[in-house]
Amino acid sequence: MLGVMTVRKEELKFREFDRYRSFYCGLCRSIGQRCGKACRMALSFEMTFLSMLLTSLYEPQTSSEWRRCAFHPVHRRLMLGNEAIDYCADLSALISYYDLRDGWEDERRIDRLAQSALLQKSAIRAGQALPRQREAVERYVASLHEVERRNDQNLDAAANLTGELMGELCVMKQDVYERDLREMGFYIGKFIYLCDCYEDIERDMRKGSYNPLIARRESPDFAKTCEQMLGDMMARAAQAFERLPLIEDAAIMRNILYSGIWLRFENASERRKAKNEQ
Repeated sequence: MLGVMTVRKEELKFREFDRYRSFYCGLCRSIGQRCGKACRMALSFEMTFLSMLLTSLYEPQTSSEWRRCAFHPVHRRLMLGNEAIDYCADLSALISYYDLRDGWEDERRIDRLAQSALLQKSAIRAGQALPRQREAVERYVASLHEVERRNDQNLDAAANLTGELMGELCVMKQDVYERDLREMGFYIGKFIYLCDCYEDIERDMRKGSYNPLIARRESPDFAKTCEQMLGDMMARAAQAFERLPLIEDAAIMRNILYSGIWLRFENASERRKAKNEQ
């Protein structure tokens, strides 16, 4: 489900991309330190965005260090560290563990079981530190299974669940910003779920997997309807985002919300159009 909230690199200034990468690398380092190096597979664009947003919002004391890593041993990279990044590192372990366990239970994939074992200890620790978020993830997994079991064709059935989960995860502190963070996260979560469904239609049809967009794919204006629906969700997410008092790195986050988040939808549309023209 994750991997949608990336930057559109060509629209960023060099220093802005370097700044974004310092959060990405900092989050990767934090996951490695808190969860073990093998757990860096839990790294995601979504948690990178959230770490940047929460850093801008709360302005925690932030460290910066130039370091090499196993993935980039030649050139050093700037890695940031703070409370928000550590929070997102714990969320990464928690989300990935339950996602991998879900993959094992649904498809009996041994690789998912093995990967989840690597994250289990860290996920338990993160769940103890973040009980509200752990309960939200567990509730999401159980509710999503029920939606899939009854093959609910209501587009909001599963998308709303994903939105509610993302809204809960966006709230690091229950304070004056909680309402806007929840609203922003809710619509981002819905976008991510339905964008993922749009991209995976053909695969889900082959595998017989649940996807509420399959029944609508034969509509002549299917792509346009999906684009309008997703556009409405992002407009609502952007409204909540703009109400937050964000100054530092706001341009990078707007690049993600207004442009980068559409990349996978655009790529899926282009692939589908090219295939239909063959």
